[in-house]
Amino acid sequence: MTQNQGAPAPTLRALSPDQVATLPVDTLARSVLLDMTRSGKATVSVRKWASGVRRMYRGHPQALRAISESVAWLRHHMALVDDLSVSLEGDWITLSRHGAQWLSSGAPGVP
Repeated sequence: MTQNQGAPAPTLRALSPDQVATLPVDTLARSVLLDMTRSGKATVSVRKWASGVRRMYRGHPQALRAISESVAWLRHHMALVDDLSVSLEGDWITLSRHGAQWLSSGAPGVP
């Protein structure tokens, strides 16, 4: 299932736990990616970002599971890649060239 062409991804922080848990994975992945990159920094610590998400959706395991799936989806489709210039342990990630193109295009589905 994919989001509608041209439909903007909802803001992650504006979504209720039920909405997070029921969004298609690619739509939620775009929301997650936008949230991860909202600071404008090229590199993000997954651990630091995830701690804020855990606080936001505390007590809602289905929402946290859906967000975890979205992060895995982004990595699988190479929208997010490890930033080896910061760490070799996989905590620091960056938006790939492919992911940036997918994010800016607004195209649905697999980046």
